Amino acid sequence: MPRKPRLILNDDASNFLYAWDDLGGEDLKVYLSRLRGTQVGMVAYCVAFGGYVTYYESEVAEPVGAGFRLTDRVKQRRWFHNRERLRREVGDYIGFVFATLREMGIPALASFRMNDAHMSSDPSGPVAGRFWMNHPEWRLGQPFGYYASCLDYAVPAVREYLRRLVNEVVAKFPDIAGIELDGLRSPFFFKDGKGRENAPIMTDFIRQIRADLDAAARARGRERYLLWVNVPRSPELALECGMDVAAWDDQGLVDGVSPGCYGTDFQLPIERWKAALGRTLVHAYVNCSRVGSQYLSLEEYRGAAANAYAAGADGIYLFNFPCLDELSSLLPRPIAQRPFPPPDFKAQCWHPDLTHTRQALHELGDPEALVRKDKKFLFYTEPPSYRHWPPEQASIERLAPRPAELCFRCYEDTAQAVEARLDLKLVGVTIRDHFALALNGQPVAESRIQRLHAPGGRDTRIHGTRLEPYSLYTVDVRDGLRRGENRLTVALTARDPDLLGRIEVREMELSIGHETYIVNPHVTAQDASPCQQSHSPPLTGGAGGG
Repeated sequence: MPRKPRLILNDDASNFLYAWDDLGGEDLKVYLSRLRGTQVGMVAYCVAFGGYVTYYESEVAEPVGAGFRLTDRVKQRRWFHNRERLRREVGDYIGFVFATLREMGIPALASFRMNDAHMSSDPSGPVAGRFWMNHPEWRLGQPFGYYASCLDYAVPAVREYLRRLVNEVVAKFPDIAGIELDGLRSPFFFKDGKGRENAPIMTDFIRQIRADLDAAARARGRERYLLWVNVPRSPELALECGMDVAAWDDQGLVDGVSPGCYGTDFQLPIERWKAALGRTLVHAYVNCSRVGSQYLSLEEYRGAAANAYAAGADGIYLFNFPCLDELSSLLPRPIAQRPFPPPDFKAQCWHPDLTHTRQALHELGDPEALVRKDKKFLFYTEPPSYRHWPPEQASIERLAPRPAELCFRCYEDTAQAVEARLDLKLVGVTIRDHFALALNGQPVAESRIQRLHAPGGRDTRIHGTRLEPYSLYTVDVRDGLRRGENRLTVALTARDPDLLGRIEVREMELSIGHETYIVNPHVTAQDASPCQQSHSPPLTGGAGGG
């Protein structure tokens, strides 16, 4: 069994159950068989989530759907029905998954979501287990908003309940590679402001889980069970949330961590993790989408992975990658057609073309395979407050217009690239507002800039994230881009005199084309500058910045 997998794939277990009506064991084999021949070195398969309901047949918690045989929700009925069909046919859904992966030679981690707020929107529904429902006094509460329903790990009974589930899974499925504690799906564990203070409690809990796993391994005469933990994006933020990962590393408690945030972060501080940890593997946590439910393209997966490897990551951890199947399930298909493989999802609404996205599983486990392949990097894509961390923001105050500074990373060698293009949006502007750009301290000539304007902004008729009227700037950056850290400066040089407020700089996208010119989905063929048109020479002239 590989002890240092380069590419780990998380599967939340519901993707399969939701895919089609009346699924069976053969369907599950076909679903998993798509991993054969890929670079996936380990699968983390979710076994428990929500208010601690399980996908396996548990004696500690309730299997998902227990007590909900009649429902008015079609998808939930499918979810429960398929799990029950598998129980009757193969004995246990999760057990069959682990057995099938073992036959394929792919090690598996049993993944537990340490806190999961899905029951926030349905507190009496099927993901709200009795343990959670019976103890409202153990919840985090306000000011955690959506996460208020999460459980407080300062309560001994909360920690002990998860420990019992972990021990049950190891006893039921002793051939798994190990356990994953997913601390990112809902990354809060203690009352507001109490995370750092209670970090020793969490460390003691991790120590107990490690001891239980070691005892189980000795009893079975087998190698050490792996213990993997998904953690907030930086060592400092993890500690604020109650996770002293450096202490875990010092004591040899965990084998690997995957730092990240719920949206894909192309600038994870992996180098800080490598400096803080000695023996623990660090895999970059890469989600399936940025904010607004826009799923990543193959080029964007490549960009996220390439930046992570260049910063020192030992590997890549993919979260929600199987959600590609959920998009495919939105497409009508013949009833007689089996669900797997699902139909390809071509570009629709605000989504990119995802036809080739599954190729990521054949590339992301090998940094060398990513060299000189087309990539796209996304920066400044999140709203001002998102999940558990304040993402990077850039703006210009109209009445005190200090230039906006946008810092971003790219480790590509662009000397031989056919294209290096930066796209960004200036939001809340009119055509009377004018701007000057500088890259790494050097002014960008107007001949290298194209400006388009969206007078109606953007709303949910075409995209999941609303924007006020904005201008789209496209910049040829081949000559000014550095390998590593870069800084783009945006200065307001003339403003609409009748407007107050703030101009936001949003959704910066860096496209590096080694093989082809990467299509800009925001620009029509008629409007495209020469550097954006296929089989055309690079941009040498164009519209000015104003």
